[in-house]
Amino acid sequence: MLMGIFILVLSGICQGSFGLGYKKYSPLSWEAFWGVYSLFCLIVAAAWTFIICPNACSIISESGAYAFVIPFICGMVWGVSTIAFSKSVLMIGMSLCFGVNMGISSVVGTVIPFISAGGAAGISSVVYLAVSIIITLIGITVITRAGLMKDKIQKTKSTIPGILLAIISGLCSGIMNVGFDKASVMGNLAENDTAASAIQWFPVLTGGMAASIICCVVLMIKNKTINTFAKEGVGIRLSKLFATSIVWFAALALYGIASKMLGDYGSSIGWLVFNAIALIVSSFWGLITGEWKNAEGARKLLYVGDIILIVSWIFLIKV
Repeated sequence: MLMGIFILVLSGICQGSFGLGYKKYSPLSWEAFWGVYSLFCLIVAAAWTFIICPNACSIISESGAYAFVIPFICGMVWGVSTIAFSKSVLMIGMSLCFGVNMGISSVVGTVIPFISAGGAAGISSVVYLAVSIIITLIGITVITRAGLMKDKIQKTKSTIPGILLAIISGLCSGIMNVGFDKASVMGNLAENDTAASAIQWFPVLTGGMAASIICCVVLMIKNKTINTFAKEGVGIRLSKLFATSIVWFAALALYGIASKMLGDYGSSIGWLVFNAIALIVSSFWGLITGEWKNAEGARKLLYVGDIILIVSWIFLIKV
């Protein structure tokens, strides 16, 4: 149990840090940047899966089409949302985007697997769930207010569209955890927790990255931006993208391992702790990178919103 908690903390740190790689993408166009990044993520995920779980193909075959297709579809939904997430980080920064995104995704990603497990049958569970959702909405309102205050101080107008993109990505991000939970049929056939994590993430990430890559290729053709790969400095940017993809996947791989180690409801309670740590870490990076420069009052209000979100997650655990 203690080892599972330790791994969960590490996964949260990685989750809260990978967004640093999204803040700059020049000399590439955005669609070229995101398409290559998605491809790197797919390569890293596939390599990890087949190294850790050499019999992955036989497990997928034995589990049946349903065990792969449903997580794959969930992954595709999440993959489209990652585009909104990336744009949101560029518009409003890590700390604001992560706050709204995780507030939404923690509810979606926790409640659906729990209900599927038959854990939300009592009246008390419904009450705790309703309270959690209300508190989450209050937290997101406070965070949005902090963003509007920052806009006024820094003379920008990006908060509202950025928040809307973060909400969209949050709704779809929670589906990612649902996909991981639905792939447990395959995970149960694996030899150990690490292999189970790898094989459960595989269909979700494959679907997500496939959807993201297709969208980016279409945009590159439409906008005629494929030639940005020939610009000076692309090699350095690609190396940073690859490093970002490793940090991003480390978050999911470690979370998956911790989820299996924490037992039947690891994908429920573990998801909450994972998001809470990532929220704190992303707020830290937002402070370090100057997202809240000259906006101390707004920054303090952001932290209040973050605390409110964490309180809402405590009520979710009560479910």
